[in-house]
Amino acid sequence: MAAELADSETTGRRATVTNIERRLGVTHATFYRNFPDLIQWFQGQLAIRRDEAVTEKDTTKREDDLARLRRENTDLRKQVKIYAEAIRQLTLDKAALEDKLQSLEGVTDLDERRRQHADRR
Repeated sequence: MAAELADSETTGRRATVTNIERRLGVTHATFYRNFPDLIQWFQGQLAIRRDEAVTEKDTTKREDDLARLRRENTDLRKQVKIYAEAIRQLTLDKAALEDKLQSLEGVTDLDERRRQHADRR
């Protein structure tokens, strides 16, 4: 079993109980009936190797994802600032245009009129 694990690691292929049975020349039923504890140990070793491989991949993937998300966050914050400034400028332009339109149309601003009336008192 150790040889199968070592061979699979060097060749990059998957280690299986079937490969061990072939090496030993034992049938599947006989191997499972007579050596269940060895099979459990072997499967445990496979699980440990799989978890180690997944942990390394996950750590790298998480770091890459975190870096990508930080870049996206920075870019989005810049865009929000640009849009906020554009909205502020458009609001000021709209107010100026409304004032200009009202003065051309001869519309009296009630707030201005009230202030003038209050000053007279």
